[in-house]
Amino acid sequence: MCIEGSQGCENPKPSLTDLVVLEHGLYAGDPVSKVLLKPLTGRTHQLRVHCSALGHPVVGDLTYGEVSGREDRPFRMMLHAFYLRIPTDTECVEVCTPDPFLPSLDACWSPHTLLQSLDQLVQALRATPDPDPEDRGPRPGSPSALLPGPGRPPPPPTKPPETEAQRGPCLQWLSEWTLEPDS
Repeated sequence: MCIEGSQGCENPKPSLTDLVVLEHGLYAGDPVSKVLLKPLTGRTHQLRVHCSALGHPVVGDLTYGEVSGREDRPFRMMLHAFYLRIPTDTECVEVCTPDPFLPSLDACWSPHTLLQSLDQLVQALRATPDPDPEDRGPRPGSPSALLPGPGRPPPPPTKPPETEAQRGPCLQWLSEWTLEPDS
């Protein structure tokens, strides 16, 4: 990883990430923001590097974050693949997991200002057409243009929202999985 023009930087490659702020709050008393990141390129540590370069490293990132003297908290890096879509020649593989960053799962997280609904953003991502792999120009459907935000109406729902009966077992499994001590 290097920045073009810096000493020792040979063959720099572009990297792009779209970022949408979802919530503001506190984590263990420190001000933090919950964000949705969409990598438009696939560079090593891209999301972590971009957040750090903005002056807002991922909570718990001991490599690109700030040393605080409280490295025991949180118990993991607060970076999670919430929604993945991998288009192939034969099908589009989609995976959406429950949101692990909830006060009920981590008592250190205390949200106070909701800016964007995660469910609405995922619906917008699902409705976004996949880019043509042959097209080498600008990527169509950049989420900054397609995701709901100030002055943009939310997209129509593409499928019924998940019910509490569906969400409950997933959250239970996630809470058991994340709280197991390392072996």
